Amino acid sequence: MGFRPKVLVNENDPDLSELIASTLRLMGTDPCCVVCRAEGASLIETQKFDGAFLDWDNDPLDCEQLILLIRHSRSNAKIPIAIISAQAVKTQVAKGFAAGASFFLAKPFGASELERLVNVCRGTMLEERRRYQRVPLVVPMLCQWGQKRGQRRVAGRSANISNTGLLMELSPQPEPGTSVLIELKLPGQQTDLFLKGIVARITPPKQVAVQFIQLANAARELLESFVITRPTSALFPAV
Repeated sequence: MGFRPKVLVNENDPDLSELIASTLRLMGTDPCCVVCRAEGASLIETQKFDGAFLDWDNDPLDCEQLILLIRHSRSNAKIPIAIISAQAVKTQVAKGFAAGASFFLAKPFGASELERLVNVCRGTMLEERRRYQRVPLVVPMLCQWGQKRGQRRVAGRSANISNTGLLMELSPQPEPGTSVLIELKLPGQQTDLFLKGIVARITPPKQVAVQFIQLANAARELLESFVITRPTSALFPAV
C-alpha cells in the first residue's frame, strides 16, 4: 500500500471543512476533521499525524496555542502545519509563523490551491513518517552502561525498533537518562550492530525505551534500510 498521510483538519466552516477533506481523500490522504480545538489538542497528544490544516480566523489565540501544543508534542513536533485564513494581514500571518506554522493558505481557495500545497508538503510528510515508523524486532541483544567498576553488561531482548530508537525487555535496568550501548544482529546480517543511546523511559515490569544518539553513518544506513523494508507495527516513536 502506498503512503497515505494522516492530516488533522481543524475548520469551523462545514462547507470548507468538507472541501478540504474531500480534496485530501482524492489525493490519497486520510483527513481527520475536528471542529473543537480541545478535540484537536487531545488527538495531537494521542495520535501520530503527518500534517495539519488549522483555521486561524475563528480564534487566532486559540489556534496559536494549538500550534504551540503541536510543536511541543512528543510525536508531532515536526509535522508541516498550514494555517488557513481570510486575514492576509502581515501581523496576523507573522503571529502564525512565529508560533510554528509552516505555510499560510489564504481564503477563499479552491481544490487546485489545496492540491499544490499538499504536493509541496508530501516529501516532508513522508520523511517525518519514516522517522517515527517502528517495526517488530525480536532478537537477543546486549546492553552496556556505567563506567569501570560500576559497568554493567546485561542480556535482553528487543521488542521493536525505529530509525530513532529501540524498545527492549531488560532486567536489571539502567535509570532514565543513562547512556547505553546496544549490541544486536539484524535479521539477515552477519555482523553485530552497535547503537549508542539514552534511556528515555522505563515501562513496568521490564521494558526500556532507548533514544539513539551519535549513530555511525554505516549503522544509520543499515538501520534505515531495515526499517523501511519491514511492515510497521505502529507509527508512534519507540522512545
